[in-house]
Amino acid sequence: MVSIASSIYLMERSIIVKSTDHKIHSKYDEKDKSNMDDKLFKILKKVYCKKRYVKDENGYNQPVNTGDKFDCDTKTINYSLSILNDKENEYLLSSGYPVNEVTGYTHDECIHAYKKLLEHPNLTIDNLIAAYICGFSSFPRGRQAILSFLFARAVPEHDFVEVPGYDHCYFCCVHKQEWVQKGYEIFRKYWGYSWTEGWGKYLVELQEFAKLPPCVPTEEDIRIFRELISLIRAAQKGETPGKLEERVKKSKIIPGYEKYRFRGQLMTLAELGVMPNDYLKPLYDGFTSFKERCEIKTPFKGSERSDVMPPLEYWRGDTPINEERLNVLFGRYLK
Repeated sequence: MVSIASSIYLMERSIIVKSTDHKIHSKYDEKDKSNMDDKLFKILKKVYCKKRYVKDENGYNQPVNTGDKFDCDTKTINYSLSILNDKENEYLLSSGYPVNEVTGYTHDECIHAYKKLLEHPNLTIDNLIAAYICGFSSFPRGRQAILSFLFARAVPEHDFVEVPGYDHCYFCCVHKQEWVQKGYEIFRKYWGYSWTEGWGKYLVELQEFAKLPPCVPTEEDIRIFRELISLIRAAQKGETPGKLEERVKKSKIIPGYEKYRFRGQLMTLAELGVMPNDYLKPLYDGFTSFKERCEIKTPFKGSERSDVMPPLEYWRGDTPINEERLNVLFGRYLK
């Protein structure tokens, strides 16, 4: 029998997996987990979201020794499990979840693996649209997959484009060598985070999602989506994404509203072309290289502190919805 101490040691050890055949290997994938239960999610939240600072008597933040270790070579964190009690450790071990698994692959392996994933029968537009709508309430994990899929479909096969001073591809922004803290990345997606930067890391997300059975939106998911579309349609001329987010927050239609988790849902509508703009084509319509994106000029003043990503950044309330695209992709959920 393996002792608890030995189990903790085995889980805390980073497992470096270097792909040599364009496949990302994982014990978690081999077990084909279909979902993450609430108990496992709460345990992982304790592991990945430790309190890192406390205020001293003068009101200044002081770092807390969490036991987590930063790996300078892979730029990933090995998360300590000492915060868990014996029962939590046992449950985590029995789950087979890749808590500290670090996966590595090159730029070219990453692009090839993305293209290979497009052949998976679960990764259809219909399934991904359904998962996106489930993401509003019943299944937050459903939010990122359609963005990762759109990138996989749009980006052309290409070799790494090297430019002095950059460690990422000047064409697609994937790093020459990617290292991904797999467990943490997948956990964040179950928490409902989705984004359009870091495509090199999202490969493991799409691979995990492809193994999940298709989900069906609930009436609550569909209701929330319809109310969001109505709010977007009601945008005033010149309204910015930030002002739209403020209106949505005040409306209280999004359960457990959190700025960045919700923004991912708007980013998806922008990348699908449902929230249109005049300056950058959405991923649904094709790929725009990093170099081309850098050369885009708009009349918007913007803010140096803005963290809204294009194409959502370029949306304005003057043309809030592309009704034709909306009906093509979401028509069956609007009737």
